[in-house]
Amino acid sequence: MHTSWLTAEQYATLSSQVQGAFIAPLPAFDSLLVQGPDNRKYLQGQTTCDLDTLNGQNFLHGAHCDAKGKMWSQFYLASVPTAEAEQLIVIAFRDELSASTTQWKKFGVFSKVSFDAGQQHYAIFGISATPGTDSSQLSALITKLGFDRPQPGQLNRHNGAMLLALAEDHFILLQPVAQAQQLLQQALPFAAPNAWLAQHIQRGFSYLEQALIGEFVPQMLNLQALNAISFTKGCYIGQETVARLKYRGGNKRAAYILHGQSAELPAAGTDIEIQLGENWRRSGQVVNAANINNQLWLLAVLPNDITPADTLRLGSDSAALLQLMPLPYSLT
Repeated sequence: MHTSWLTAEQYATLSSQVQGAFIAPLPAFDSLLVQGPDNRKYLQGQTTCDLDTLNGQNFLHGAHCDAKGKMWSQFYLASVPTAEAEQLIVIAFRDELSASTTQWKKFGVFSKVSFDAGQQHYAIFGISATPGTDSSQLSALITKLGFDRPQPGQLNRHNGAMLLALAEDHFILLQPVAQAQQLLQQALPFAAPNAWLAQHIQRGFSYLEQALIGEFVPQMLNLQALNAISFTKGCYIGQETVARLKYRGGNKRAAYILHGQSAELPAAGTDIEIQLGENWRRSGQVVNAANINNQLWLLAVLPNDITPADTLRLGSDSAALLQLMPLPYSLT
């Protein structure tokens, strides 16, 4: 963990044992500023989201694919108005953002576009609430931070910061670094990143760690259900594969939420196994995992005909049994 805004001592004080609404520093998430007169046009040809729909009040959820439709990254994209010209800011987990930045820089030399690492400019926090929290508690925390509470897909701005509503009760806060350092001094319900990640998983969201970059088409992580793929925009890299899976079918996998009891925290890419009679067979793999008090939450890619009647376990030493949990959105 190397950031200019969160010290190792501050990080060490954060706990996953949290109830109610909370705010969590996310030092493993990073941002990228995309500048230049061609910034929108360039990203329009690179990503699954439609930049023509981006305005000052919303943000886009999208993916960046290779030519075969496999994802380098998934991300959140917002507009940053400045006195000179509009900047775009991409927010993502650091592994996937690094992979996409390398590709975008490689091909960006042919366009009027430039890239600036956001880490020196912005800190990233997650805001969420544990199940059963009264909605007014979350609103009170957001008000204390100086924001009106945005609706899902919308963002609100305050004093150079942006609050993005990923879901009704799940947010990302992009904060200028100097303000972030002041924020950390306040008496707020701070929590460890793991607390936010557990809620991220329980809402059916994911991100790509290094081991899984280039492994999945967007539909395998349910991005069509999360409004992260435009099927009406013009061409972009990987579009043929993504469109073919929608119109001709053929995608046999999707992301599912799993819950188990285990002390383990499996790495991205760990096998999930399914019981077939007396035997176990590899069925899928872990994408993201969070473990709080031996309550293990996973987002995993599995066959899309999986049912709660199937018996699943972690393909590891603990072989923890896993229960399929309902997704908060429809895949059809």
